[in-house]
Amino acid sequence: MCSHPNADLPIDPEADADLYSDEDYSSAQYPEAQVIGTDLSPIQPSWIPPNCVFEIDDFELPWNFTQPFDFIHARSVEGSVKDFPHLFRQAHQNLVPGGWFELMEPTVDIFSDDDSISKAPNLSEWRDMLIEASGKFGKEMGAAKNYKKWMTEAGFTDVTEEIFKVPFSPWAKDLKLKELGRYQQANMLEALDAYSLALFTRFLGWSVDQIQMLLVGVRQELLDRKLHIYSRYYLVYGRKEIEGS
Repeated sequence: MCSHPNADLPIDPEADADLYSDEDYSSAQYPEAQVIGTDLSPIQPSWIPPNCVFEIDDFELPWNFTQPFDFIHARSVEGSVKDFPHLFRQAHQNLVPGGWFELMEPTVDIFSDDDSISKAPNLSEWRDMLIEASGKFGKEMGAAKNYKKWMTEAGFTDVTEEIFKVPFSPWAKDLKLKELGRYQQANMLEALDAYSLALFTRFLGWSVDQIQMLLVGVRQELLDRKLHIYSRYYLVYGRKEIEGS
């Protein structure tokens, strides 16, 4: 969340997918901005800019901030939210008129423009099991495709959705996509255990050995540059209507 005395923070639809994070608004470029970052756990670095604070909070509970914000940003919250429409309503209620709400979300689905998906059975099974387990948990993944609809229903205007292709490995010829693929591959290889263990054991009844056997195959497919598979990242943002406009 960000408060700014000018109440006119820039939103550039032509910017990169990663438009803004807490650190961006805490940089020298926006020294007047006051930034609050929230999380369930104290995972933040020890050094933070002077105009940024972090609070331990659950954004699914009622928000108790003392003033509305000019800009609210959320990223990678799929699998963490039971009631997305409520989240969008709370964000709308906690913005100043003309303020923006922005979400950046990677999807758990996989795509290809050739027959690569048929050659990645382990990754496909992992995706299916992850969606099933998160649904049983009550915080289903795969919700980003509904963000635009929920944002509009919450009362936002100028709602915009952009979808970006992000390869799962550096297989693409395009240099930017190749670089994104390197980061995505590293991110996925690091995140597989964290995403899988609790959900699969608690809600699917899998053993740890079963999970690790599946993940061996998933890792092999993520490292195979012959598989032209990719994810889709959703960027969705909208403005709270200015009264009388």
